[in-house]
Amino acid sequence: MSAWTSAVWTGARANGRARQQRGSTLVEQAIILPVLLALFFGVIDMGRALYSYSYVSYIAREATRWASVRGGGVNGTARQSDVTNFVKSSMGGALDPARITVNANWIPPANGSPACPGGPGNVKAGCVVQVTVTYNFVFTLPFLPKGTVPMTSESQMIITQ
Repeated sequence: MSAWTSAVWTGARANGRARQQRGSTLVEQAIILPVLLALFFGVIDMGRALYSYSYVSYIAREATRWASVRGGGVNGTARQSDVTNFVKSSMGGALDPARITVNANWIPPANGSPACPGGPGNVKAGCVVQVTVTYNFVFTLPFLPKGTVPMTSESQMIITQ
């Protein structure tokens, strides 16, 4: 076999192989594209969940701080409805206020101070305010958990005023 004949033969074999694989990239893309899109949007949805959990934690701390400053004294007394209104008005566009639940409790401190007997009398300086915020998060993608995922954060602080 001469050099010219082997070159022609190799080119013909390569050309025939290329004709057989002509549509394979389209098939490979059709198989891979849904997987890549699912991963991409799954990462976005998990990012939304992480942001929501972080914001619930932040707003619980802020509501506790707000209630501890307004616990008693000159500014008046903070009530459950005041703390709930503060949380829902602070949401902005971050989360859906309809899915949030706020629970504020005024409890005696761990050392059992006689100044904080329990019940509604604990809304005064030296007592403890405890705020629990729960947000029901909903994933948007169908292959992630269905229903709501409750995200809860609790914070407590001594009433300062």
